[in-house]
Amino acid sequence: MIPDDVVDQVAHAADIVAIIGEHVRLKKTGSVYRGPCPFHQGTNANFSVVPGGGYTCFVCGEKGSVFTFVQKRLGLTFVEAVKYVGEKSGIEVVEVQRKREGPDPREPL
Repeated sequence: MIPDDVVDQVAHAADIVAIIGEHVRLKKTGSVYRGPCPFHQGTNANFSVVPGGGYTCFVCGEKGSVFTFVQKRLGLTFVEAVKYVGEKSGIEVVEVQRKREGPDPREPL
């Protein structure tokens, strides 16, 4: 498990444009970046990335955060996506073990 405050720290530090830009050719258009959608193999600039925000494809409807993009594009779990984005953002992400409340249900009575 990754603590919520670490996930938030990584999300705020992530440069979504740079990370998505490694997979999609983006062009600045006003305050957003646009390019072809990598999810439906679009050829027009229907895919929009908002700096400090998320991404949206106006054709296939795909949208989400930097973590969602990395999960779907690279086939990663959420934890792996947070670690990947953390590495790209210069933040070390360490998993912690959850503390169990009460006895372990797998132990015999």
